[in-house]
Amino acid sequence: MIKSVVRGIVVTALTTTIALLPATAQAEESDEDNDIERIELTGVNWFDTTPVDIRTGDSWVTRTDLYAEKKTRKPNGRRLQYAGDGQAECSAVQVQGNQVTALCTRVLSLPKGTLTLSDMIRYSPREPLTAKTAITGGTGHYRSAYGDGYITLDGRYSHWKLNVDE
Repeated sequence: MIKSVVRGIVVTALTTTIALLPATAQAEESDEDNDIERIELTGVNWFDTTPVDIRTGDSWVTRTDLYAEKKTRKPNGRRLQYAGDGQAECSAVQVQGNQVTALCTRVLSLPKGTLTLSDMIRYSPREPLTAKTAITGGTGHYRSAYGDGYITLDGRYSHWKLNVDE
């Protein structure tokens, strides 16, 4: 008798918990206190050690000057303004034909602090690529940052669209 009463209480508690989980997740998703900072940057690589013939295990680094679009007073006036610098370190984890899968860690040094990004990209060298990247941390204003975004790589140019949550 006692076992069945305990079992009934446990089942009721679990059922109530499971029923409330989606409501809790929904409330957190629509929480207005969680502001997302959108950062859009354009980069110009000035140093790149990517091998011509990439093989599994190869690593390379890239250094980039970062620019942000600044609106001017002229109608439709916009210009790029220096916003910091970036570094990337990538390692080829798999190479199949002309397809390279690389694990990359990127650090963007901005006036408010640094952002650290991580991504696993699959691409063909010398062809444009847009891939998802994760924000894994930061310093300064971004010390508790997380989020995601997209990075586009096209020759010596790169473009970032990031959604930074704190």
